[in-house]
Amino acid sequence: MPETIRTLTSSGPQSGEAAVTTGRQTIGVVLPSSNRTVERVAHAFLKSRPGVDVCVARVPYGGHPASGYDLESFRCAAALLRDARPDVVLWNATRGALLGFDPDRALCAMLEDMLGVPATTTSLATLETLRAAGSRRIGLIAQGDRNECDKLIDTFGKEGVTVVESSALGISDNFAAAAVTSEELEKVAFDICQKSAPDCIIVWSTNLGGHSLSMGQTRLRTPILDSATIGFTSAFSFLDRVEMGAHA
Repeated sequence: MPETIRTLTSSGPQSGEAAVTTGRQTIGVVLPSSNRTVERVAHAFLKSRPGVDVCVARVPYGGHPASGYDLESFRCAAALLRDARPDVVLWNATRGALLGFDPDRALCAMLEDMLGVPATTTSLATLETLRAAGSRRIGLIAQGDRNECDKLIDTFGKEGVTVVESSALGISDNFAAAAVTSEELEKVAFDICQKSAPDCIIVWSTNLGGHSLSMGQTRLRTPILDSATIGFTSAFSFLDRVEMGAHA
């Protein structure tokens, strides 16, 4: 069973609520408070998926313990999303990889328990995406400084993914990451390809605007994967599986 999205036996409205349906599928998204990019990525997906709704809740970007998450803020976000009755929940942020992925697995378990629907995160979806594609040698564009980038190299390595070349952008203000253009990111990706031959390049911050590059708007032959796009691709794939099962 995939580790990023787990099928649950319980779903739908909570006890005592009327079994009302809109006939539309819904992705519940939890975002860091300073993110300015993920909702743009959602709009790009929704152009070809008019029957899907995306409902967003936010948690504070700062204030998390060094080893994990401030889970109370996620409980509040999940309680609000529960009113919109999503079919799947996505934590579209990259912090989990920096922590070593296990905190994201624990976060998914908590969200699933609260909402009664499957949950995934950008970090866990990325591992699944790389494994499905057989990509084990990657280039990494990291938002933070070199120390943070090296930590990501270590945590990905423990999951069997080798970072063969990397670039640390040195951006400490998450809000500022949204100002980086796709042209600037493409230049960094080109430099990585000149130094090595990765299976793909990952833009590692959901506030960096790498989605246009991951959607094929690039001169590079090496695939570029954008973290925010990976999260939505995983969530939409779940909806597709549910829809196919309903029509089987």
